[in-house]
Amino acid sequence: MTNNFLIPLSLCLIANTIQAHHSFAAEFLEDKIGTIEGTVTEVWFKNPHVRYYMEVKTEADEIESWDIRADSPTLLVRTGWTRKTIQEGDRIKVLGHLGRDGRKLISIISIELADGTVLGKPY
Repeated sequence: MTNNFLIPLSLCLIANTIQAHHSFAAEFLEDKIGTIEGTVTEVWFKNPHVRYYMEVKTEADEIESWDIRADSPTLLVRTGWTRKTIQEGDRIKVLGHLGRDGRKLISIISIELADGTVLGKPY
């Protein structure tokens, strides 16, 4: 009887460990803030973080793909942000904490939409 209880419990604990949340410092640099501007190619408005994928043109006229990370959908919706606030094809400007190790990753501080609306903290 004990094994019948322990096996499902163990599986639940393993599943929770796999879904454990990573720390901000593991992926982003607190002291490195940058701005990127480009076109949204994909919107991922779901937990644990809203994500936007974006193409950014470099000074050398090359295209880079960036992973833009926001807070959870719940937190964003509470501030008036919706699934339709930013959509594929939109041009946006993102201010945020840059990814570690040169990764094309940025954690949003604020976003400026094409019409000049600023979401998050002002620039």
